[in-house]
Amino acid sequence: MMNDTSRPLSATLVTPGTWTPAPVKLLGSLIGGDLVFMLLHWLHLHSGVLGSELWAIDHDRGYAEMFQYLKYLGVMLALARLFGRIRLPMLLLWIGVYGFLLLDDSMRIHERFGLHMMAWAHLDDFGGLRGRDLGELIYAALGAAALAPVLVLGYVRSSPMARAISADLLLLLIALLLFAVGGDAIHRLLSGTALDAFAAILEDGGEMLVLSITCWYAARYSGSSDPNARMSDRAGDPVRNYL
Repeated sequence: MMNDTSRPLSATLVTPGTWTPAPVKLLGSLIGGDLVFMLLHWLHLHSGVLGSELWAIDHDRGYAEMFQYLKYLGVMLALARLFGRIRLPMLLLWIGVYGFLLLDDSMRIHERFGLHMMAWAHLDDFGGLRGRDLGELIYAALGAAALAPVLVLGYVRSSPMARAISADLLLLLIALLLFAVGGDAIHRLLSGTALDAFAAILEDGGEMLVLSITCWYAARYSGSSDPNARMSDRAGDPVRNYL
């Protein structure tokens, strides 16, 4: 029977027969952990049981964010294991991407940049967004502009297997950034309103779920008995399979 781990992520999620016990348990555990932290966040806000800010999912270096750090490490380790087996240079780039995201998240680099950009460019509040929020959006745009040509060049020069993995990881990265950047902007706009808690769940909860799927995806590939297996529906340019 042909291994299906090189199928696109979208096909993996909906195709019968692709859900083997180990990946299902891992994905269930990760998403279950995310939902528990969301519930604890709600209890923190609406009850006196969990008074510490560490229970809030939007608190820097809180318990939920520490869980995120572990998932970033899991993605990197899974990709490193996969690289050790199939030696695809593109995997090293993706390890670097997720390593930078971990460093940025843990060291609050984007927030520091936002503050410095606000002071340097004299950014004023605009449309409910603070000057530092606009600085963080500039940071995200600069990061995307720097990463895009590297990913495109690596994609063009990669093997079909590396392209398949990169297309999936790019899809997940875009989803993660949409919640991180777009969700953060929405959260700032709704801060202090009745929808503040919902906005926090949208931003941080969305990031948690996407990163859980990414961790599962990387682990699923690295744990495959034949990661080089190719599927007929993945022939050609894999990006077109999403259009």
